[in-house]
Amino acid sequence: MTDVGIPRKKGIRGKNIWLAHAVVAANCGLPMTEMRSRTRRLEAQKARQLATYLARVVFGIGLRELAVETGRSPGTVHHACRQVERWRDDPQYDRSVERLEFQLRKAAGVSP
Repeated sequence: MTDVGIPRKKGIRGKNIWLAHAVVAANCGLPMTEMRSRTRRLEAQKARQLATYLARVVFGIGLRELAVETGRSPGTVHHACRQVERWRDDPQYDRSVERLEFQLRKAAGVSP
């Protein structure tokens, strides 16, 4: 039995994806169970899309690997990243994403 919120794989990539989910969940006030679930609640969907985008941008994780680790299809992961890129056209949203990128890099010990 595995707990929701614990990476499925023990590799560093899986832990980085989990960390991205944890940072976004804390910022959005969502429990990790909701971040890792398949709920279609809009707030959870947007948070999962943002976490996927951050994992890709900050850690350079490929679409297929993100898909496997999150239990989503590569098309869903690609859609999530495109959505966040569109939303970043809003300056306020863009600043919040930059702040989360900084927090995630700091938490993971990754330099910019």
